Amino acid sequence: MKKAVQAKFIKTAILNKDYPIIRSPSGDILPEVAVVGRSNVGKSSLLNHLFEAKHLVKTSATPGKTQALNFFSLNDQIAFADLPGYGYAKVPLSVRKEWGPMVRSYLESRESLKLILFLLDIRRIPNEEDIQFLEWVLYHEKALILVLTKIDKVNQKELRLNTTKILDTLSLMNLHHLYYSVPKNRGRKELMIMIQEALNDEDKQE
Repeated sequence: MKKAVQAKFIKTAILNKDYPIIRSPSGDILPEVAVVGRSNVGKSSLLNHLFEAKHLVKTSATPGKTQALNFFSLNDQIAFADLPGYGYAKVPLSVRKEWGPMVRSYLESRESLKLILFLLDIRRIPNEEDIQFLEWVLYHEKALILVLTKIDKVNQKELRLNTTKILDTLSLMNLHHLYYSVPKNRGRKELMIMIQEALNDEDKQE
């Protein structure tokens, strides 16, 4: 019998002082996985799919609407932080300017952060903001998995060509990556395995 997935919303926060300390039932601080990507890349949909919950993570038809960090736990074993999307032109400039410092502050100060899921739409070539974020991650030596979303929107030929273009643009052919599609129910099992392996590796290094 399949074990039920237990995902819980913990808190919404903007400032460091308001970030929750998420612990296991035994009191250990849970390793945290940050989910990052451009606005409308499918972060909320992926998290709901990962959590096997339809509406736990609020989705919006308006890209860039989420401008705070949302924290969750999964099976009392892993914490997740859903970071606000970046790069949506219709978001006021003042709000877009706040994204960088807010997210950078989280990524630099969050001690429980062990892994980043970097989401890219398979149909979009990485832009300057995507590359800058990846460079920051590499500079700070954070573990990262590249998740190529919305693969149901392309055929097999486009999938291969676009993957090559994306990896070439990022200049990282050996980057851990996988394909994800919520409508096709593809990628969840593989991503959960990759997350667990990455967290185990981080735990060993510590």
